[in-house]
Amino acid sequence: MKDSILSTKTLTESQVELVLNTGISLTHYDLLKIQPINIDSTENWNQVIITSQNAIPALLAHHNFIKNVYCVGEVTAASLKKNGVQPIHIAPNARGLAKILINNYLGENFLYLCSEQRRDELPALFLKEKIPLKELFVYRSIAVMKSFDRIFAAVIFYSPRGVHAFAKANPHNKPLTAICIGKTTASTATSYYKNVKIATKQTVENTLITAIKALRND
Repeated sequence: MKDSILSTKTLTESQVELVLNTGISLTHYDLLKIQPINIDSTENWNQVIITSQNAIPALLAHHNFIKNVYCVGEVTAASLKKNGVQPIHIAPNARGLAKILINNYLGENFLYLCSEQRRDELPALFLKEKIPLKELFVYRSIAVMKSFDRIFAAVIFYSPRGVHAFAKANPHNKPLTAICIGKTTASTATSYYKNVKIATKQTVENTLITAIKALRND
């Protein structure tokens, strides 16, 4: 268990080296498998909301119809920009993005590209304020229910659903520290684990650094 990290997302070669160069052992795998959903939509694509990178392929497929894009997270924003899409607003979480749009775009009709397992915060706020929001499911995430016979010093989580899936598959596996990419994921992790830390920036690299520092007591 000492100096061991489990990432519930497959890492790139440079991300793996970031951990291994510190002498910490690493295990990584995709806890959630993403499956695109084929869509044939005639919706209004003028005002599009995405809260996950997984919705980007569907957005790019309809890029010519899109006027404005609003997203959650700097990583998602960077992926959009890399593909020639400049988001109008970037928020750290879905609730924050909903509040920005509700306060500044009354009268608009929004299209939310999301998964079949999407969280309720954003749609609930739109419903409460009676602002038109059409949800379009463009992908689904399938949990890989993998159990481990070892306890890791730190387990890294990237989504609330990932926390639920890991906890269900490993009910007696309690890491010393749960490292979370953001506040929403951390809020879920506190339901299962005593020691939860949040990355200072919502990037995979920063989340890894947070885990390394937690193990090194920095």
